[in-house]
Amino acid sequence: MNQTELAAPRAFAIVREEDSTGVSGTGHVLDGVIFHTGQVVVCWRSRYGSITIFENWEAFDSVHLKAHPENRAHVTFADGGQVPT
Repeated sequence: MNQTELAAPRAFAIVREEDSTGVSGTGHVLDGVIFHTGQVVVCWRSRYGSITIFENWEAFDSVHLKAHPENRAHVTFADGGQVPT
């Protein structure tokens, strides 16, 4: 399914096993939503929480997941679905 075909927002969480930067920690570190527009909004659960908007999943994935494979981050969707393609 294309992200722009979403009928409702998709909530997700990021759980990390490591924290290479030492800033946001390990465990459940981020909550996010993918909207019908494909935009991704994330909110960090760290002491220095922030909210960021990404143009699409690929942008979020590139910055926070693929850039830091050493963190061994896992994405879990509230709807039980898979990562967008």
